[in-house]
Amino acid sequence: MVVRAHSHACRSHGFANGFTLVEILVVVLLLGVTVAFVAVNLGSDDREILRGEAARLAMGLEQAQDEVVMTGVPLAWRGGADGYQFVRRGADGGWTSLDGEGAFPPRRLALPVRLVDVEVGGVKVAAGALVVLSPSALAAPVRIVLEANSERAAVEVGATTRVVMGSGV
Repeated sequence: MVVRAHSHACRSHGFANGFTLVEILVVVLLLGVTVAFVAVNLGSDDREILRGEAARLAMGLEQAQDEVVMTGVPLAWRGGADGYQFVRRGADGGWTSLDGEGAFPPRRLALPVRLVDVEVGGVKVAAGALVVLSPSALAAPVRIVLEANSERAAVEVGATTRVVMGSGV
């Protein structure tokens, strides 16, 4: 009898066992909003990382182009999925890396950015192929496409250098 009275007393004061449907729905809603907020913030971070890598690549290509024009010594650019480097033509006619030179160190792309496409004069170039920088503004335009998840950025080098952002690049 005491047990029944105690159970009845607990229910009358609102001490029920378990959660109501409304409480569960509120928790699920809060979790959904939190996950959506985190996903949006991570997406914008990827976009900023992509924009930074594209700008860094554009500046490096522009600086290398300027050096070619000023010195007359041929430079080339070589890219792979995870990074790129600049190389210089040596006295023997071969290409040597500029690893030890401060202005053109090899660059590893920040994750999740990767290099997905290189075109010279509208023709696709194989990964790892050399793109020789010309001292002439009449050289074929170069287009390098970087990607981070669903976002893309293109670095276009011609008479001028520019970065184009967007998923339709």
